[in-house]
Amino acid sequence: MNKHVGAVVDPKSRPTVFRQPGSLMYADNCRDLQIAAGRGEVELRAWTRGSYPGTSLGERLPGICTTGFWDAKFQQNWGLKRHCNEGFKIAYLSRGSLQLVVDDAEYRLQQGQFIVIRPWQLHSIGEPVVGPSRLLWLILDGGLRRPNESWSWPEWMVFSEEEARTLGKILTQNNQPVWDGNSELANAFEAIAPILTGRTPETGETRLKVAINTVMLALIDRMMEQVPALDPDLSTAQNTVSIFLRRLPARAEESWTLELMAEECGLSRTRFADYCKRLTNMSPLQFLQHLRLEQATVMLRDAKRPSITDIAMACGFNSSQYFSYAFRKRYGYAPKAIAAQR
Repeated sequence: MNKHVGAVVDPKSRPTVFRQPGSLMYADNCRDLQIAAGRGEVELRAWTRGSYPGTSLGERLPGICTTGFWDAKFQQNWGLKRHCNEGFKIAYLSRGSLQLVVDDAEYRLQQGQFIVIRPWQLHSIGEPVVGPSRLLWLILDGGLRRPNESWSWPEWMVFSEEEARTLGKILTQNNQPVWDGNSELANAFEAIAPILTGRTPETGETRLKVAINTVMLALIDRMMEQVPALDPDLSTAQNTVSIFLRRLPARAEESWTLELMAEECGLSRTRFADYCKRLTNMSPLQFLQHLRLEQATVMLRDAKRPSITDIAMACGFNSSQYFSYAFRKRYGYAPKAIAAQR
């Protein structure tokens, strides 16, 4: 965390766009899947920790957020809505096809393909609904939430230093989400399923370690065969700030300060402000106010708009008076003039 921030903020109430406790962007996306599994509409098996559904791993396999599979024999009435994960999501589609959206790009995931989703990539699977499919996955915490942070792998993983370095570069210096699998990777993923169905975390821990290591080594080999040109700029602090600024419109109404924005990106206030200026030609607070005024303008043009005071509060302004002042300074006329134009 950024050492330059002096204020202590309750993590449950602080604004956020990257993974933090209490973030609405990381709300429980698995509840509908859980309900469907409880009704027998889809088979769900997983060993997990935290809020992910499944059998608790307890202290076993540190670094694994969840590993499991679903097997849907018919079209479901649920999908995994837009979200991020704490770790790298690596999933193999052994049967069926799925709609996938990563950031703003759409893909049709086909049988035999696998996905690699970074912790900072917003994505949805099967939205609006999941069709007949069998998806196997693991979410591995590499110790980072932002592109410019350093990655680390659990000690029980058997990578050599060179393999670990190669994997880290492939995962953080390109954004490609969809890859073509092969029989080696398919067999490695499918070897996880009987461990989850036939054993418990107590009796299956060693076998699961072996299976996950086999998956990861097959993953390195397969990705090396297809890897696009790596872009070191994707793992820079400036890219972290760029992602933050792209997501900020969805959280602009929250109580941001320069300190909190910088801390969210893991940077000092000076470095964060410098990157923001390069990317937007505005200071962070100027850019935030720009976003809030843009959102307020949209709301003011709505035929069923609330009061100007309600709009000001909804967009993150502390008072309607300051909102009116900022609006007039930006556009040259008062907010109520928009209502008169309708």
